[in-house]
Amino acid sequence: MPHPALSLDATRRRFLGQVATGLGALSLPHILRLRAEAAAVTGRRDRRLILLWQDGGPSHHETFDPKPRAPAEYRGEFDAIPTALPGVQFCEILPRLAALADHFNVIRSIHQPSSGHVVGTHNFITGYDGSPLVGGRSEYPDVASIIHRVRSRQQQEAAPLALGASTDPRLARGMRGSRRRKSHGSGLPGYIALGGQSSIGLHRGGSAYLGPTFNPFQVSGDPSRPGFQVQNLQVGDDPGKFRQRQAILRQLDRFVRRGSLQSEIDLHGQIEAADRYTQQAFDLLTGSGRAARAFDLTREDRRTRERYGLGTAGQQALLARRLVEAGTDVVAIRFSPDGRGDGDRSGIGWDDHAVHGNIFQIMRRRGPQFDRAVSALVEDLQQRGLHDDVLLVLAGEFGRTPRIHVHKGCPGREHWGPAGNVMLYGGGLARGQIVGSTNSRGERPAHRPLKPQDVLATIYHVLGIDPARTFNNTSGRPVAILSSGAPVAELIG
Repeated sequence: MPHPALSLDATRRRFLGQVATGLGALSLPHILRLRAEAAAVTGRRDRRLILLWQDGGPSHHETFDPKPRAPAEYRGEFDAIPTALPGVQFCEILPRLAALADHFNVIRSIHQPSSGHVVGTHNFITGYDGSPLVGGRSEYPDVASIIHRVRSRQQQEAAPLALGASTDPRLARGMRGSRRRKSHGSGLPGYIALGGQSSIGLHRGGSAYLGPTFNPFQVSGDPSRPGFQVQNLQVGDDPGKFRQRQAILRQLDRFVRRGSLQSEIDLHGQIEAADRYTQQAFDLLTGSGRAARAFDLTREDRRTRERYGLGTAGQQALLARRLVEAGTDVVAIRFSPDGRGDGDRSGIGWDDHAVHGNIFQIMRRRGPQFDRAVSALVEDLQQRGLHDDVLLVLAGEFGRTPRIHVHKGCPGREHWGPAGNVMLYGGGLARGQIVGSTNSRGERPAHRPLKPQDVLATIYHVLGIDPARTFNNTSGRPVAILSSGAPVAELIG
């Protein structure tokens, strides 16, 4: 039979959760508490991830791997331009990134077995090849949810109890010693997704068997629009009701404290911690505190906002920088700069089939926004001293067909799993590395072929996550974070 203090504490937490649920986003106190406990265990400042996901699959020819000497039906309409790296060329629509090429890395030899959006995306973001959906959901958790899970949950990483504390396993489970460094809780969710409408975050991803707690705090609004507000943080038209719920929580807290037998068993500050994280969640909802300030782009200098570009992609990139700087572990952006021929109605912004429009006309519009946003993010992270603390990854599920496809006189490129590229910056990685290559027409890797699993292994390495670690799936079977792949040695240094 559980100890009465444990029963009361569990009841209190259930009540807090139920009251908070009525506020929309206040499952956050529990998440925030777990995040801070995990941070305290590590005893160091954890690296964070910004993932710019190029949903639909970007053309490697029109970005980082042009083929200026290939036949016209492969080369396309753009020229290649020199970069800051001797002998390395990018597509002409990326002059700002070309000038910064010695600051980041490009893998040119990514390949995978699928050229379909659903399977290809799943392969890339989970690291598990094959049939991805079970009941319409991803069978395996994606990289962002994995990071969120590892960073948020403290049970496996629990520090030993303080000397002399109770060793009753019912009390010890998940608890901390009384002597521990204070965490730097930011009041922000550990995983925030920008763009798109799905509550699971990355398109065709999700937390799978980790459970819905490890899906993201989804921000679907457009930060480039005047009066941008995060819909999850709005408290409605009746602030009186919100204050009333706060009062209920305080009363409940006092009631439970009186019967918690805290004098008999020292719960090592867990009740006080719950209060702190509940208040952080209130800060998010009421528009006060550090968390709410991180979402407020009006606090940025106008010149900085213009440097990123005032369109959606630029302001999303700027918001991502603000969020990781404020303490968010993972920001994933459905990075789809404007310009696709069909108005990007599907949200798969890099899916440049001929039926969607002329790829070269689209890239002439999209390219400058893409170039401006990503280069500004690289420079900003560098100037703010975040180049070691933040890993920036730019990737899509695959590349596009090397040979141009023409539909009713309109040129485009189709899906192409055999070749693609990925950009990585920061996170303590080496700089200015071009890893691997494709053949003269960009059809397949010619040197150092790498798979999405190797990219994920590199991300996990940078963030200090063991890819061999397992979590139980819905059948109770332990499944490793990654079953294959290795960190890219050229980047690790």
